[in-house]
Amino acid sequence: MKLPISHDAAVNEWNRFEAYLIRERYAVRDPATGLPLEENLSQILERISSEFSYPGVAEALREGRFITATPFLMNGGNPHTGRSGYYSCYPLGQVGDSTEEIFAMERDLVTIFQHSGGGGIDISKVRPKGALVDNGQGNASGPVSFAKGYSQLSSRISQGGKRRGALMIQADWDIHDIREFITFKGDNPGLYSGCNISINVTDERFWNDDSLLTLIAEYIWKSGDPGLLFTQKSLDNTPVPRKFNPVYSNPCGEYLSTRDTACNLLTVSLPRCLAKNYNDYLLSVAETARLAAAAGNEILDMGGFPPIDRIRENTLKFRPIGIGFTGLQQAMNFFAISYADEEAAPAFAKATQLALMLGSMQGSLDYAKFSASAKKKLEVREWNMEYADRIQHEALDFSRESLPKKASWQNRINRMFATVKELGGLYNSVTTSQAPTGSISQLLRVACTGIEPYFSLVQTRKVKDADDSWKEFTLVPLEFYDYDLQKLTWVEGQTAHKITPLQQIRILEACQTFNHTAVSKTINLPADTSVEDIREMLLLARDSRLKGITMFRDSSMAGVLTDPAAPPPTVDQDFSDLAERAGSTYKFSGPSSLYVTANRGSLGHVREIFLNTTKSGSTLHGMCEALGRVISVALQHDYRLVGKIARTLEDISSDAVWQNLKLGRVYSIPAALAKVLGSCATQPDEKADPDPYVEPSAYSSCHACGKLTVRRNGGCSYCLSCGFSTC
Repeated sequence: MKLPISHDAAVNEWNRFEAYLIRERYAVRDPATGLPLEENLSQILERISSEFSYPGVAEALREGRFITATPFLMNGGNPHTGRSGYYSCYPLGQVGDSTEEIFAMERDLVTIFQHSGGGGIDISKVRPKGALVDNGQGNASGPVSFAKGYSQLSSRISQGGKRRGALMIQADWDIHDIREFITFKGDNPGLYSGCNISINVTDERFWNDDSLLTLIAEYIWKSGDPGLLFTQKSLDNTPVPRKFNPVYSNPCGEYLSTRDTACNLLTVSLPRCLAKNYNDYLLSVAETARLAAAAGNEILDMGGFPPIDRIRENTLKFRPIGIGFTGLQQAMNFFAISYADEEAAPAFAKATQLALMLGSMQGSLDYAKFSASAKKKLEVREWNMEYADRIQHEALDFSRESLPKKASWQNRINRMFATVKELGGLYNSVTTSQAPTGSISQLLRVACTGIEPYFSLVQTRKVKDADDSWKEFTLVPLEFYDYDLQKLTWVEGQTAHKITPLQQIRILEACQTFNHTAVSKTINLPADTSVEDIREMLLLARDSRLKGITMFRDSSMAGVLTDPAAPPPTVDQDFSDLAERAGSTYKFSGPSSLYVTANRGSLGHVREIFLNTTKSGSTLHGMCEALGRVISVALQHDYRLVGKIARTLEDISSDAVWQNLKLGRVYSIPAALAKVLGSCATQPDEKADPDPYVEPSAYSSCHACGKLTVRRNGGCSYCLSCGFSTC
């Protein structure tokens, strides 16, 4: 494969994309003008690094060896914000079974969203639909009705004015309304996109309910929801003692812990840890994780909590930090290990996770000494010693089999766990968590985000620039310019839809082994995956060490980036030609600039219309967007309406004149749209598409830009057009 642009052009594209992300999400803004005061990542890292006093942390941050989570990038060292939230993840636990408690949870979620965080709630205790209330005078509406309200709340509320809310709703598998819970998102595509939903598998009886398991598999096939959370594994496989009930999830499923704690996530960049020697690479991962753990502890001591007292108190009681990594496949490629290798790839992931765990645990000890020297004594957080014993033995066994310089690593393992046993724990309840990294990785110019494989060798992003025009970025991983043609071809064979689901589970399980909380990664499934295939993968996950599993089938109803190279769907799937898009944009001059974009599917039929004016925020702009969306819905239902729509609009006039050099003069925006539709209304071979299209787009709608360009990435959803993320 030949790369589409030169190295210099690729660097320029990454620079432009970084500038967009900084401007729209991370930059401190002038309170008077609202204009960004920062332009690039270096300025962001310089701002936040000045907040740290632990030796080596500021330098490591400025070098991009690790990075904090988005809330601290936004708010750390920001003198102007009144919502200085520093944490991403807030598992809030169970919603109480009263009107007061249900709506108190809404208030808490709003506060968390406004402070740049995301919440997780459990609705298992809300009484079922039809249950008597008010001494038999009425009937309960049930937990799912409130789940719908929480989802829509998450969609509406902005996180610090820059991100939408992020929400996980979980429920026990044996609640009365479980089937309604499983189906409410899939039966209403796009309507409840403000949440992820997961089912708590609380005991083995779940697997004996064949009809329930089939229903879950069907809705995963259809919409990607629900996921499963294996809460018994969560109790057994974490340093947090069982008495603290560490089974509650954050929005993306990577932080499973006790309720009302804010997890402080940080990400180690594996590409910045690379060394010619494999052992030196692992040592670099451990050292960077040590510094990240110290930084996470220092952030805890800075505060930055939303104004909810119980969250601040509980978080400082447990002091959770979650160190993860990004760029796993890039690191594998460096050592010539294929992501698809059934033995070498999981072993590499497991070794990396072990080094990261040991380094982060050392960081917990070192920060306690640093605090003591500053006369701020930290208390030891109690650990589950059965877990500590088991992990020590597994780490020793693995080091004998798979690590270089085995004796050195075994000494490190034994010293660390001897200290844990002597203290009765560490100064943090947990130190590791593998989150989806999204924009954080892209800021570090890592294209294989988190533990995901490359989605494709070249990725296209479309974003709205400051002047309301749409800019397109061609993002080529910069490391590819060091590869020869043979290696590029080798990497291309390991992209997301060419890695088997079973191999993805192996990688997940390898990372989970030495992870104190959980691993967030969506298992990507090809379009021709069947419901029975999904059932089998659920059973594989049951028998693995995973604490949860989420799957997404390419071309299912919402939230997916389709792969043009994937085989066409053949199982119970209606026709969709939106796997590929090609479009034309027409500019009309008038009272303001008007842009009309008509997108075609792979068979040439017009499927989407977008209208934008340069008067952003105006009533005119809003009406144009609305008109485009409504017409897109009609065309996705039946492409043959294009001519009729054009004829309906062509004679509408107004008090303005609009001009396009190719299409001529018209007297209204609807008439301009009619001109564009008329020019696009040529009909391809009718035999190729005999029936009206009846399903929605393979993408879901973006809350920020309105385009049908949202796909799922890990536990988050990400817009390919404007960069909006739910996490």
